[in-house]
Amino acid sequence: MKKLLITLLLISNASLATETLTKSEKGEIELLLAEAASKLIYLERDCNQPIDKNKFKELARLKAFSDGYMTIEGISWDRVKRKAHQGYGVLKIEAPLGQFCPQYQNDIKGNYRFLKETG
Repeated sequence: MKKLLITLLLISNASLATETLTKSEKGEIELLLAEAASKLIYLERDCNQPIDKNKFKELARLKAFSDGYMTIEGISWDRVKRKAHQGYGVLKIEAPLGQFCPQYQNDIKGNYRFLKETG
């Protein structure tokens, strides 16, 4: 019985590791990550909340996983970046004086509790 469970676990892990995304899923993930990134850009530029850009891909994996995606392999980081900057432009128009700062800071604390306080 134990061997059967171990075998099933290994097969399950192997199938997750080789999972590929459909074009539709890639687009969904890119939009999801771009939205999160636009808020991080807003936090950095308008709320004096420094963001470690090197950590973004790690956080992106966590964000995608928490939304039910097993991988982010194959997405276009250029598209994510472009859409994030477009999203930031919209946020800046909606709240040009940092009005979203408290909300986004609370969102980050709630979703990424393991991050160190910076401000």
